[in-house]
Amino acid sequence: MEPHLRFDEALCIGCSACVSVCIRGNIRMEMGRPVETGGGMGCFDCGHCLAVCPKGAVMLLSHPGFVPGEYDPKEAPVDPSDLQRLLARRRSVRWFTQDKVTREEFDTLLSAASNVPTVQNSQDVAFAVVDSEFRPFMRHIASIMAPRADELPRIRQLIDYLDDPFPMGPNPLTWEGSQLILAFSREPEDAVIAMTRVEIMAYAMGLGGFYSHWIQMADAQDHDALMGFFPDIPEDHGLRSVFVIGHPRVRFRRTAPRDGPRVSYL
Repeated sequence: MEPHLRFDEALCIGCSACVSVCIRGNIRMEMGRPVETGGGMGCFDCGHCLAVCPKGAVMLLSHPGFVPGEYDPKEAPVDPSDLQRLLARRRSVRWFTQDKVTREEFDTLLSAASNVPTVQNSQDVAFAVVDSEFRPFMRHIASIMAPRADELPRIRQLIDYLDDPFPMGPNPLTWEGSQLILAFSREPEDAVIAMTRVEIMAYAMGLGGFYSHWIQMADAQDHDALMGFFPDIPEDHGLRSVFVIGHPRVRFRRTAPRDGPRVSYL
């Protein structure tokens, strides 16, 4: 068994909290101290044991230099009413200033995806930021989607827009946006959840954007061709979400009406 955990005997008080939160039965108490057993389904580095330990006596060997941030578990970091206000102000933003989102801003945005849940804690979400290669990428998308131009007028508009040396109006797929965040993963929900965290962080930072289903469709049209643009992304990862982002040129002043969620209590 390859070990995943290390327990600091000098710090451990034998409270067995780590045992109680291990959903895979990988830890048991022996002579008043926790030990990793490799039993059950084995450790998958979820970190629950580390996070619940009152003395910081647990280390994940996959992250030997990790220094956990501590907080009061009884205190919510965001007031629910403040979060609701932020979510209510969310709008799809398609009009942007000429100011580019900086590398530092992208780093902050993508850090919001650090703690998202993933299937079996796979942590396999990969992002790509399309910035300086925006126009070549749009031509790549147009070439992939060209076979469907007759049935999808928006794709025909994109092709005509890119072929026109002096195009009039905004890009048919990205409007005034020229920077993209793309999320890839094996399981679709992993990247989708991660991107929603990035989106919420964007609004908290005063940025804005919208999701582009048209660009995402290129993965279903020809996955191999699409992935040729991203040699560093594993080929078994699908393009699950595309977010066009920028500094908003239009500022909204009011919330807009939306239908409430459909809920069944069973």
